[in-house]
Amino acid sequence: MTRIVAANRVIDADGDEMKPGVVELEGKYVSSVYPLFGERPFTEWLGGTINIKRSADGRLQAYKDGEVIIDNQ
Repeated sequence: MTRIVAANRVIDADGDEMKPGVVELEGKYVSSVYPLFGERPFTEWLGGTINIKRSADGRLQAYKDGEVIIDNQ
């Protein structure tokens, strides 16, 4: 199952910023990142800033307050 989270600001791995932004997660990895336009069903609002970084294996992970955000499977 996919977990969809949104925040006031999402900064992707290239340093590009979306205000506000949405991050879709599959397990502990990011499957999609895009700007938020209007209300979106099943989206969990986290607020603040989500940072997207590359893991050691090169896959994208999302961080909020220094902790990895994971899918709540």
